[in-house]
Amino acid sequence: MAGRGSDTMEHDGGETISDVSFPLGEGVSGRGRSTISMSDEGEGAFYVPERRPSLDLGDGLRPMDTTHWHDVERAKSPVHSYNSVNSDTQFWPSDELDEETELSATRVQLERTESYSSGYSVDSDDCETRTRKSQDTAPKEEGPAVELPRPELIKNPDEKRHPALTVDFTFKAIRKTLEKLGKDDLRTFKITLWKRYPESFSSPPQGMDMVDLVDRLLEFYDLEVALQLTKALLKDMGLKRLDAYLTDLCKKNEVRYELRDTLLRKYSWMCEGVAQQGEHKAFDSIFNELYITDRGNAGPNIEHEVRKIDKLSTNRKEEKRITCSQIFDPDVIYEKHVSHIVTNGIAGVGKSVAVQKFIMDWAEEREHNHVYFLFPLPFKELNLMLNQKISLLEIVHTLYPETKVLPTFECDEGRVMFICDGLDEYAHSLDFHRTETWCDSTEPAAMHVVVTNLIRGNLLPSSLLWIISRPLTSSRLPPESVHQVLEVRGFTNEQKEEYFRRRFQDPAQADKVIAHLTSCKTLHIMCHLPMFCCVVRDVFQHTFREKGPDAELPKGLTLMYTRLLLVHLHVRGARGSASRTPEEERDFLMNLGKLAFTMLEKNQMVIGKATWKDCGVDVAEAVTKSGLCIEFLIEQFVMYQERIQTFIHPTIQEYLAALYVFLTWRCMGQNVLQQPRNSKFSRMFKDPGLLDMHRSAIERSLQSPDGNLDVFLRFLLGMAQTANQELLQRFLPDKNKCSSASEETAAIIRKKIKENHYPDRNANLQCCLDELGVGAEAPRRSRSNSVKSH
Repeated sequence: MAGRGSDTMEHDGGETISDVSFPLGEGVSGRGRSTISMSDEGEGAFYVPERRPSLDLGDGLRPMDTTHWHDVERAKSPVHSYNSVNSDTQFWPSDELDEETELSATRVQLERTESYSSGYSVDSDDCETRTRKSQDTAPKEEGPAVELPRPELIKNPDEKRHPALTVDFTFKAIRKTLEKLGKDDLRTFKITLWKRYPESFSSPPQGMDMVDLVDRLLEFYDLEVALQLTKALLKDMGLKRLDAYLTDLCKKNEVRYELRDTLLRKYSWMCEGVAQQGEHKAFDSIFNELYITDRGNAGPNIEHEVRKIDKLSTNRKEEKRITCSQIFDPDVIYEKHVSHIVTNGIAGVGKSVAVQKFIMDWAEEREHNHVYFLFPLPFKELNLMLNQKISLLEIVHTLYPETKVLPTFECDEGRVMFICDGLDEYAHSLDFHRTETWCDSTEPAAMHVVVTNLIRGNLLPSSLLWIISRPLTSSRLPPESVHQVLEVRGFTNEQKEEYFRRRFQDPAQADKVIAHLTSCKTLHIMCHLPMFCCVVRDVFQHTFREKGPDAELPKGLTLMYTRLLLVHLHVRGARGSASRTPEEERDFLMNLGKLAFTMLEKNQMVIGKATWKDCGVDVAEAVTKSGLCIEFLIEQFVMYQERIQTFIHPTIQEYLAALYVFLTWRCMGQNVLQQPRNSKFSRMFKDPGLLDMHRSAIERSLQSPDGNLDVFLRFLLGMAQTANQELLQRFLPDKNKCSSASEETAAIIRKKIKENHYPDRNANLQCCLDELGVGAEAPRRSRSNSVKSH
């Protein structure tokens, strides 16, 4: 029995005590003396008795002297599984044991019995045992072991569990909290857990890794109880900060859930159409991807059916196309240190739709899981708080009341992100040079101070910021506050087709619409704007409802562009711009149209500074508010860039020029297409009629060398049509409609086609008949020119 080869010994009552892991002469309690953790009773609860001579068992013939032995009360095993443990190797595989783990396992067995034997370890000459002190040395009556105090764990059956409390979250929260424990604290946590809640473990948890430990808790207890238990033990260990940390995790998780729910209710529906009076539909059912690039200075789309326009040198770098889900990609954020992104785009190109897609992806947990809190802060809502001092925290609390329970948004679980849509709608000017620095997100300040410092990165520096704007406004931001610039370009040809297939559920109707658009190149080009696609959809759906599924779709352009103009003017009013009377609106359109006509005659697109002064139109009014013009940068030299303005598309310039000519004739009785007459003979002529103006326009168009006035002519002929005049009624001087003179003008056009003096213009003249709504008698030449890819 005394040799090393002996693994076990028989001890009172035939129980087998294992000594597999310890060398002979180094007993369990002796080894445990140096490494045992402090229990709840303190270090003073033990003393070390004097060394005693080892037992001499001899050959087994001489009886053992037991006169100095004491009877020790044996505690009952707390759990059934404890009785079955007869070897340390039953807790953990022997090849994975280290010294500390072995001692912890053995020590817990001794502590669980709540008694310590005064006997000796196996034949050890130098063993010292730890014996429990006792004020009463009298023998005790047998009874159950004294249970350690247990925090009361209560789950109210009537209390409804918060939807945010899931198994996945509870597991991560408890694990993340326990991972913050030091090595000794974690050991103490496991021992205390084993002593107080033995029913949850079949063996001591000291050898469990973190995943197994938390997994076992969630297997045995309800989620609420598992959290209560963890918090109670942390409190008893004096770790109040960790207890508060776990509580804060749970609170933030609930707020995050409620925030997602709020955003889903607000952004899960989409309504298209003028004045947003159309049918609301589920966003995901009608959304299709947009054409977005990571270079924010592409300039206007200059693709044209007739005119040849040289592309301006706006960007020497190659563009990279991205999708909505790739905005604020985690790799870009952490590798390139991108935290502030600005996204540009002209009016109606789909910027707000891209924002809505991003928000929906986050709210439905499809993308952007590295963002813990997402707060959309539209500038039109910030405008309502301009007259008060307010902190960034209070702004968020006002817009999202569910966040009021949080003292701060900063967290280790992910990034906080703000989306500021519509910078050009902000009613206060931003001065990044003179505005004071403000770094406290909880202290109130003027709104422009808060917004300026949020853009600077002074408020919540670790947060992500996404600003959406039209190019003119975003170009005024300080370069150090813009880490990446994106541009929404609208639809590619494939995305145009996808749009109309989603809007027309009948495949036959969708095919008919797509074929019609492909045959009319100007309509197809302009459908790169989602707003224009919406206008075309409304017109075609109305045609199908009124005339049936076999109806012929309208071929004219003018009605579509007039509707687009009204949408722009409506959006301008909805963005908080100062209201204008119909007369003031008409004057603005005529001034801008005069500028367009003057430039069109010279075949120019770029609007110079002097030109703006001559026409009497404010640049910001034309570019930022009306959305009919765009500002961007051109690279004149290697190190020099110049800001220039143009119309958002060449056909918009042509339409506004035609509108100017028509309104001038209708409101002032002047035909600006005729050559000026000598004043002394001017009284001999009557005021020009509509037919005279049409004849002048046809002649000017045919004499134009490169067809610069071809599409302009189409628009001008379509202006006098009844449907178009009804849309423009508020800009006209009276309610009386002028006669369209359609048949007389059509006769002039057919004569020109028959004479064939301008064979390369016959196709455009055929299109003019479509604008007049009279059709063509002569065989039409196909206009289904191949459409270049976007």
